[in-house]
Amino acid sequence: MKPFRFDPSVPELEPVRGLLNAKRQRIAAKLNTWIDECAANGYKAFEPDNYDSFIRFPKYLTADQAEALMKLLVAQAHEKGLAFAQKITAELVRDRASVGLDFAVVEECGQWDECGEFAEAFDNNVFVVEYTAKGTSKACSSWSSQLSIVRRDQEVAAKGSSGYLRKTC
Repeated sequence: MKPFRFDPSVPELEPVRGLLNAKRQRIAAKLNTWIDECAANGYKAFEPDNYDSFIRFPKYLTADQAEALMKLLVAQAHEKGLAFAQKITAELVRDRASVGLDFAVVEECGQWDECGEFAEAFDNNVFVVEYTAKGTSKACSSWSSQLSIVRRDQEVAAKGSSGYLRKTC
């Protein structure tokens, strides 16, 4: 059996499109409470995770759907005076301006040779987190004068605790 793939161009699927939009609105409403809380507590920016869920779950989510949700969240964050970050997801950096994203938080771009894509798309407004010596070395040797790069332990342990690691270029 072939898996169902939503095609928004099919007119007969207008009711389905409406259901998806309603669900997206409900999800955004929940996440917007988190954005509001961050603004109320004096945070300057918001960075949601799982923007790349369409890659891990392609049967259930498309890149366009992920971007549509992100646009709702960005609008709320900007209304509250917060900058909004894209976390990883090199596949969507080309759309960062149309989505309204202000900067990027990127894990392992040195490791995977993706720092340049993010640096260009976000005009060097990129925070890089590397978890390996090799990735840190690659990122630092090529990007330390343009990007903020830090090596952290995979568990992001608290300072002073066992396993804590934090190094910069």
